[in-house]
Amino acid sequence: MSRYKTIKRAFLVLALILLPLTQISAITDSRFETGNQYYAEGQYESAIELYEEILKSGMEAPELYYNLGNAYYRQALLPAAILNYERALLLAPHDSDIRYNLSLAYGQITDKIEPVGVFFLTRWFSGFRNNTDSDTWALISIAAFVVVLTCLLIFFFSQRSNFRKLAFFAGIVALLISITTFTYSHQQKQHLQNRNRAIVFSPSVTVRSAPEAGGTELFVLHEGVRVKLIQELNNWYEIQLEDGSTGWMHAEHLEII
Repeated sequence: MSRYKTIKRAFLVLALILLPLTQISAITDSRFETGNQYYAEGQYESAIELYEEILKSGMEAPELYYNLGNAYYRQALLPAAILNYERALLLAPHDSDIRYNLSLAYGQITDKIEPVGVFFLTRWFSGFRNNTDSDTWALISIAAFVVVLTCLLIFFFSQRSNFRKLAFFAGIVALLISITTFTYSHQQKQHLQNRNRAIVFSPSVTVRSAPEAGGTELFVLHEGVRVKLIQELNNWYEIQLEDGSTGWMHAEHLEII
């Protein structure tokens, strides 16, 4: 009886994992195709207007943000271009075109922030995680978990010891894969839900030592720089740059990714 309870619980866990999955929907709004046509004809303002209109209606997709970023880039509006490339990258971290255009845009801003060195294993795992999106990692996790359940069935009910041993070790490997890919999926979902990065939109802004206009001036940032948001207080954000520098900036100068 205990074997059946174990299998029943395993299938219950699988069901719970399946519940939070989101469905991937293609852009079917005709305004998107019209916007693309405007873009192809060089009517970038009209394309931007349509793309923004689609976003306001609640639709979100990497292609939409990417095309909007391209339109802003063509208009030489770098902060808006970078913002939308970053949003596109959140939804499609594996897309090389988005990364290339984002790098191109960052290369044209005034401030060049040298990032603090990252441990090579951390960088490797982060790069591997970004090879695909959250939904794909979730599907891989579920597939691996199904393999775990299959191995459990073989282990409990097979009469041959060789099959039982093989099922045991294969199940362990599949379980590790399932846990790892589920972690990757969860981390990417967290990045989507907890937006703690922002782009500076003001041409020039002074970062201060305290969340007030009278705070000591620390340094000046220019439009297009990406910052990390540490905390918010009275419409001021404590921000951190990639080189580790911190300070306070009023919310009016920032657009959250």
